[in-house]
Amino acid sequence: MTTKESAQELLAFHKGLVSIPCITENESPCTKYIHEYLTKLGYTVELQEIAPGRENVLAYLGKNRNPRVLFNTHIDVVPPYIDYREDEENVYGRGSSDAKGCMAAQVRAVEELRKEGKINEGDVGFLFVVGEEVDHIGMVKANGLGLTPDYLIVGEPTESRLALGHKGVLRLNIRIEGKAAHSGYPELGVSANDKLIDILYKLKSLDLPKDDYFGQTTLNIGTINGGLAANIVPAFATAGISFRIATSTQEVLDLVEKVIPKEQQLKDKISIERLTCWEPVRCHSVPGFETFVANYFTDIPSFLTAKHSLLFGPGSILCAHAPHEYINKKELIAAVGSYKDIVLKLFAEGQQ
Repeated sequence: MTTKESAQELLAFHKGLVSIPCITENESPCTKYIHEYLTKLGYTVELQEIAPGRENVLAYLGKNRNPRVLFNTHIDVVPPYIDYREDEENVYGRGSSDAKGCMAAQVRAVEELRKEGKINEGDVGFLFVVGEEVDHIGMVKANGLGLTPDYLIVGEPTESRLALGHKGVLRLNIRIEGKAAHSGYPELGVSANDKLIDILYKLKSLDLPKDDYFGQTTLNIGTINGGLAANIVPAFATAGISFRIATSTQEVLDLVEKVIPKEQQLKDKISIERLTCWEPVRCHSVPGFETFVANYFTDIPSFLTAKHSLLFGPGSILCAHAPHEYINKKELIAAVGSYKDIVLKLFAEGQQ
């Protein structure tokens, strides 16, 4: 059980993490804080440069940089930055739930296991990465570190449940070229907006595929932009759309092509840019935890060399990107024990 002293250290580290603005592409100040903190605790810490001013953090005990169990979460957060504050029950601020709560609990769990003499050099390490909220570049580049863990424990806010997997994602950008004209003479132009509206309506009307394990594929029309003014027939229109994939990305791409056939793309000057394309992911689990399948996406498929991946963390994804993002203190403290339990059960599994 986490002691009062350990809980206080957990909350202090969490406060330090949340108090540092670290929106994607500006993670450096938080990376420096993590580096200094883990170094003081006695870990060997390496920084992997992803781009100037952007670095992943790899930390481990002693000289064995390839641990059996690798804790992971992301350093970056979504905009806008929201200042740290707290009350008796909760901690508020950007990243408090997604995913600084996971990071703080992971570090504290390993510290408690160290003090209890239950882990040694080569057993457990940390990989904290940049860029998860945008393009997963930190995790992609981490494949170059030569790590081959038996288990990768990824921290995301799962409401302290073990995820049995998560949906895939397909992000597309649709752009249509029209012909500008005076709105009083629309017959002289070609409205890109009209064409886009028709396409988006047909996409929203699709019978998207289902899966018994992952559930329903869903579509979100995230961004729409078109035209220059109300009195001009719009010469361009764009839309950014995102599918949460329950079956396969190819099945959904085939449906998109039925709505917008190649011939129509050429005729109507429609371009479809594929931004992200990832399949659904199944995760490893251990007994003793409530389980579910997540509708959101993570860094898991970007890391190619782990034998098994688990997904667990305190906090809720439902408030993760919201103005009121928060994490409950009791849940955060309890997550320390949960992470310890997971590690020890994985060790026992590996000995069977």
